Amino acid sequence: MTNLVDRFFAALLSPEGANSMIAPDAKIVAVREQSYAELPLYGTYRGPEGFTEFVAELRRIFDTQLFQVDHTMADTKRGFAAGRFIHRVRDTDRLFHSHWTLYAEFEGERLTLYRFYEDTAALEEACGVTTRSLEDVA
Repeated sequence: MTNLVDRFFAALLSPEGANSMIAPDAKIVAVREQSYAELPLYGTYRGPEGFTEFVAELRRIFDTQLFQVDHTMADTKRGFAAGRFIHRVRDTDRLFHSHWTLYAEFEGERLTLYRFYEDTAALEEACGVTTRSLEDVA
């Protein structure tokens, strides 16, 4: 039997399928909770509409060369996934390589929290931007 994280990744093949698994009040955190004008992918999105906006932003910024899910584990309330990817950044034509991790929470069959982690330094280098100096990080 597949776990909820595996089902969520399978549902991503169809935008409607993924949205059906997003709770109306779900919190989707794209790397950092705060958004930045220099890198609009960062930020917090809400609910199925927010998830649709997040996925559209991914497609606008990246031409995905590889997205690999290496490990998943979940119970009925939370799940984790880890893998790696390579994206070509459309604006710079640079490759962005990173390992990634996802932490997710569920209520029933619906995702209520999606928090994605990746190599932010590599992302910013590939995009040619800097969003925060070391002095700003507490």
